[in-house]
Amino acid sequence: MSQQTPEHGGKSVETVRSVSRQSTRRFITILIIASIPAFLEGFDSNLFTFGAPYIVHNVHGTAALLGAVATGYALGIAIFSMLGGYLFDRTPVKYTVMASIVLFAGFTVFTGYVTSPVGLFIARMGVGLGVGVFQPAAAALLGDIFFDTRGRALSIFSVLFGLGLFVGPYLINPFLPHYRTPFLLSGLAAIIALVLFYIYIPKTYKVLERQRISLKGMFNRNVWILSTAIFLFGITLFGFLGYYSDYLINILHISGGTSAGIYSMGGLGGLICAFPIGYLADKIGRKRGVSFASFLILLGAVGMFMVSRDVALLFILTFVFGAGWGIFVGLCVGLAQDSTDDSIAGSVTGWIYLIFNIGALFGGPIFGFFIPDGFKTAGLITLGLASVVSFILTLFTKPVLRSNITLPE
Repeated sequence: MSQQTPEHGGKSVETVRSVSRQSTRRFITILIIASIPAFLEGFDSNLFTFGAPYIVHNVHGTAALLGAVATGYALGIAIFSMLGGYLFDRTPVKYTVMASIVLFAGFTVFTGYVTSPVGLFIARMGVGLGVGVFQPAAAALLGDIFFDTRGRALSIFSVLFGLGLFVGPYLINPFLPHYRTPFLLSGLAAIIALVLFYIYIPKTYKVLERQRISLKGMFNRNVWILSTAIFLFGITLFGFLGYYSDYLINILHISGGTSAGIYSMGGLGGLICAFPIGYLADKIGRKRGVSFASFLILLGAVGMFMVSRDVALLFILTFVFGAGWGIFVGLCVGLAQDSTDDSIAGSVTGWIYLIFNIGALFGGPIFGFFIPDGFKTAGLITLGLASVVSFILTLFTKPVLRSNITLPE
């Protein structure tokens, strides 16, 4: 790794890339700190989705509110996803992410205090706005440092996201039906992340961030296929997030503690498997990695609604679903970054997240639409069919083996 600090405008400037090249220790520090927002996202997501039946009851809402709130959350993310990626290419990513963490922290704490359906919708949409900025900005930062480690770097984002998902149900379950304290803890975790980001992340990401940005060439074959596949995955995931805990607790009548354990397997799957799959993708090609992760999602999505109350299989299949889910978005981002110019890494990352979250807007409503036909049917359509088509599409992407990282700075 080079020890040189690049010059910008005749002055030496420390950048994320130059710091990452100084030593493996500093590179790992950058990866972990930059991935903490993913932990916040996963932690808050499962705090809410597992506690949602109780929260909705407390604000005097109906079961249909679950889908509406999930849609509002996804809408908030979608509104700012492209903006977060674009800002990565044009502004200091450090301050972009920090501002989004402040927004996230405020609304996640507010979630614990709402007393009406409208207030809950606003709170979750506000959380989504914060996630919408830091999600693509942090993912672009991680994936665009080195070409050869792109899968592994993005997997750290997925690992911490999975850790947050895994911890969430266990933390909120002892407090239920009361849930204010867990959301206060989520806000406190966001403040800690803010401090760490300020201390350890350099102001400048790369000298190239100041150059003229052109989106020409962004919409190539790989990006279009990945966009469609990630759109369908958005439907799959938010159908799961909106209704899976309700399915376990109120349809299968599995106890709260056991349901929390099953539900947490989605996070544990990503926590354990994201890095190995990301590492494998760096070795065998991120095209193959994307398809493998998609297949795991398919297997889990179909299986979860086919085994009824078989608790052991529900644990396993939810874990498998989480293993694929935990890295799929990251590898789609990585392959999209592989397939476009270095100068628009943030913009293409933002595009992938935008399309993912547009798909997410439909997940809850589609699941809810088919509930009158039974939860099993709704699950097999919303999760199963969408994941099958998504997997088939990934098989038609083209491998990218040559680095597009512009060096030296």
